[in-house]
Amino acid sequence: MNNQNHAVTIEPWDEYNQELLANVHPPTWKNPTPAEEYDLVVIGAGTAGLVTAKGAAGLGIGLKVAMIEKSLMGGDCLNVGCVPSKCLIRSSRVVADMREALPYGIQPPEHIAIDFAAVMARMRQVRTKISPVDSAAGAQKAGVDVFLVKLDLRVRILLPLAGKISSLRRRLLPLVRVLPNLRLLVSKKLVI
Repeated sequence: MNNQNHAVTIEPWDEYNQELLANVHPPTWKNPTPAEEYDLVVIGAGTAGLVTAKGAAGLGIGLKVAMIEKSLMGGDCLNVGCVPSKCLIRSSRVVADMREALPYGIQPPEHIAIDFAAVMARMRQVRTKISPVDSAAGAQKAGVDVFLVKLDLRVRILLPLAGKISSLRRRLLPLVRVLPNLRLLVSKKLVI
């Protein structure tokens, strides 16, 4: 088994993104030795994956949980979606409030200068401040075996859905390489 983490890069390579990467995909991360058996394997360390893995590991009933992430822990929400968009929306609301200040007895400025680079730097700063919650170390501390591996093989799984056969593509190579004794269980009552 390759215990090495694969490289992930994010731009710009400033102090905020360096700290973010140290939390959500540490360059020096060493994947743990896989357990003989896991009660739960979560693919993807986005919001749902993190909550599921940390929640299951934290139940206090001895569940063995593994989580596999190919990119940045925190998924889209932390890294490119929810958090970044809310930061941009907040900055735009400040501008709107400044323009609409007159009814509140405040003379709005004639010209509002927007420094988009500074807006984006603030976004990266906020995202980095939140990132320890979604970090590899945080999940590990919660009792989750965190595997940072690149998924590079597609396997077709056929499931009966509403009387039809539907195929779902899943990237499962790390499960084969990292967790060789894994048994895949598929629900026949899966609702998509």
